Amino acid sequence: MIPLKKIIYVKYLGLVLLSGLLSTCTDSEPELTPANIDHGLYLIDSTELESGEILKWIAIYADAPSYEHIVDSDEGATCVDDVGRFMEVIEFEINKQNRKELLPLAEGMVKYLLHLSREDGLWYNFLFPDGSINTSHENSLPEFSWWAVRGLRGLGAGYRIFANRSDYDELAERISSRFMKSQPHLDTLFSTYPEMSMADDGSMRPSWNLSKAPDQSAELLMALAGVHGLGDFSYDKEIQYLAEALMGWQYTGDDLKYKGLYYCWQNTWHGWGNNQAFALLQAYIISADQRYLNSVKLWADHFVPTLIELNFPAEFKLDSTGVWHSKDFSQIAYGMNSTYRGINLLAAVTGNPEYKTLSEKVFAWFKGENIASTQMYDPVSGRCFDGINSIDKVNHNSGAESTIECLLAIQARGGW
Repeated sequence: MIPLKKIIYVKYLGLVLLSGLLSTCTDSEPELTPANIDHGLYLIDSTELESGEILKWIAIYADAPSYEHIVDSDEGATCVDDVGRFMEVIEFEINKQNRKELLPLAEGMVKYLLHLSREDGLWYNFLFPDGSINTSHENSLPEFSWWAVRGLRGLGAGYRIFANRSDYDELAERISSRFMKSQPHLDTLFSTYPEMSMADDGSMRPSWNLSKAPDQSAELLMALAGVHGLGDFSYDKEIQYLAEALMGWQYTGDDLKYKGLYYCWQNTWHGWGNNQAFALLQAYIISADQRYLNSVKLWADHFVPTLIELNFPAEFKLDSTGVWHSKDFSQIAYGMNSTYRGINLLAAVTGNPEYKTLSEKVFAWFKGENIASTQMYDPVSGRCFDGINSIDKVNHNSGAESTIECLLAIQARGGW
């Protein structure tokens, strides 16, 4: 096991970088090549506001075979969901790979996130190419939910990039100020702690999840853990509450195949957004609370092998009679990275080679060891296909989300 003091020190380089920093190759392993972010950069565009401020963003959609940017008339051209996560990709490239030429891009994307957030701590999501905010779409209403926590992840990455660069002091202060506007929403969220409520399966579970969804709480925990201990950020209590909420929505029943599964919503697990294991390990690194590590080990020892054995189904649901049902498709990079980064970080934290072996079996989905026998990432172009829709149908589009999630996985692994 890697000494916890060393891990805690590494945290201050950015918890989102942790598994990549701790991954090393032995002499017997092939040399890994860095993630190719060219396609991600190809998806970048910008908007100039009337004030003259330049916002930079990543296009949501890019369809094969041309991969030209597509603007959705209902949603817009870009969203906080994607910009926030791509900021973590850029953070790795700047802080780990020393690619200072990406600093202007990071600055423009931070300004995008600031523009889509409000002084009251609520967030919009979509932006039209002309710079107008989509305030009417159901997934862009001013809320503190999915896009808010993704925005906070992105602002956290921006803070870790700019906080120690004196020529960006003003931007770092803007980031810090806007991030802390979330506190009233956190206080409201945890006002019900430690109350329990009845879930659909009849069990009593924590009631203080964001939007009543453990997967959203995991994203919020990642955002808070990523800045905790930096500057004036201090979230010991919030991290504890979120970690307990995630553990409270873990399946600990008698069926060993599903033991350790983290529910996303009521009695349903789905791959995409299932970052509970990764988030709990971040909480463990900060607090050294053994409960968090034990929870993730339970997940890794039972449920991850089930995912591998069954070729990574997209969804599981436990019905009222205690019978499990699965849905095979669609399989997407978002779902695979959620699992991969959790098991990969567990391998790094514990030093257990069995977990490392499991992590490589999960990562192999990107390399073609999947139900469609298709390599999902092209190291030459940097594209990652949008998903597998059936055993013989691959979605060859390559939009922001699949590109980002694949790149995060490769960075966490230490290369392709």
